[in-house]
Amino acid sequence: MNYRQCLGYLYSLQKFGIKLGLSNSARLLNYLGNPHLRYPTVHIAGSNGKGSVCAILESILCAGGLRTGLYTSPHLVSFSERVRISRKEIEPEFIAEFVNYLRPRIDRDQYTFFEVTTALALLYFAEQKVDFAVIETGLGGRLDSTNLVQPEVAGITNIALEHTDILGKTLRKIALEKGGIIKKGVSTVTGVVDKEVKRFLRQVCQKKDSRFIAVQDTSNWKIEKLSLGGCQFSARVENQKYSQLFVNLAGRHQVTNAVFALNVAEELRLKGWKLSQAAVRKGLKSVFWPARFQVWRKTPLVILDAAHNPSGLEILVQAFADLLPERKVNFVFGVMSDKDYETMLTLLAPLAKEMTFVQPQGERAARLSDLSRVAKKLKMNCSTAGSVQEGYRQVLKSSAREDIICVTGSHYTLGEVLSSSSTRKNK
Repeated sequence: MNYRQCLGYLYSLQKFGIKLGLSNSARLLNYLGNPHLRYPTVHIAGSNGKGSVCAILESILCAGGLRTGLYTSPHLVSFSERVRISRKEIEPEFIAEFVNYLRPRIDRDQYTFFEVTTALALLYFAEQKVDFAVIETGLGGRLDSTNLVQPEVAGITNIALEHTDILGKTLRKIALEKGGIIKKGVSTVTGVVDKEVKRFLRQVCQKKDSRFIAVQDTSNWKIEKLSLGGCQFSARVENQKYSQLFVNLAGRHQVTNAVFALNVAEELRLKGWKLSQAAVRKGLKSVFWPARFQVWRKTPLVILDAAHNPSGLEILVQAFADLLPERKVNFVFGVMSDKDYETMLTLLAPLAKEMTFVQPQGERAARLSDLSRVAKKLKMNCSTAGSVQEGYRQVLKSSAREDIICVTGSHYTLGEVLSSSSTRKNK
């Protein structure tokens, strides 16, 4: 199979759904020579913010002179975004070679898309001899394929109600799944603020002799300036003091994510990794993580934000309040049917001038009729479009130069905007 055929084959594995459990992945990685044990890692779980934390950590480690692998999901435009080394995406040739080599075993054992993709990433990092790898969980943590890594530090950003049909319908049950990445003798950094959940994670850490680091308790930070171009802040993390740091991501939540990453970096420093303040500053200043309150176009102002659940929408609304106060927004909104889109739209309603619903490609996308029904109940001005690209063009054409447009709701919606030649960025 050529590269395109290999990608098509990989995507076809989604028919096997999600198989929670480590036995399949352990067997596959063992067959590949356990590549995940050949380099040090950081393992990050959480409901929101874990992707940004991973991107910030990768940027800091790269600035510190380390050849750094980064494994995240989902991608926005290209599959190769999921697997990167020092910001360079994996080569199509490696993907094709890997899939062709492994296909007989995949067909025999019916490995899932995520099991195969995780194995591909972990083997690629080993063969490319990375100094370090930052690994993001896919779903949950305890039974996620990535949970076979033996990290230097584990991180759990925050915990919210998500994927409740799989992870459980209470914060405690979801915390049990996320907390499953906590390893014996390995420090755990968490950004959880809920007292009960924090207490539970602390108990898990005590049982596993894991140093428990709650960011809210061990760090102080002060936001000095918020702008569409990023955030300036000062912070104290353990005994390290940082003044006038700048993180190249917009929104006060990204300062929280940056301080989380600084706590992980401090733990690595205590373990002997040389990460100077200069590396931290350079890493924060140069981090790139698209579709997170990203300015895509300036006239009219277009914001791209992959807020895909209620917690993400709360953060998005706060970002608008901070950065573009008292402004109404023309939204392009497409979401997956398994998300709590009624709560999501309720959060956006006070901010929305117009709401254009779109349906990203794929069977999981929420139907336009269902979204419109909720919008009418909320008395929102809404319309629909035949595709994501059509919806974006429609809103762009009808908006005045001084208007604000925001595309949000799902990574898939953002991906279709980013990949379309007709929606190219125009500064």
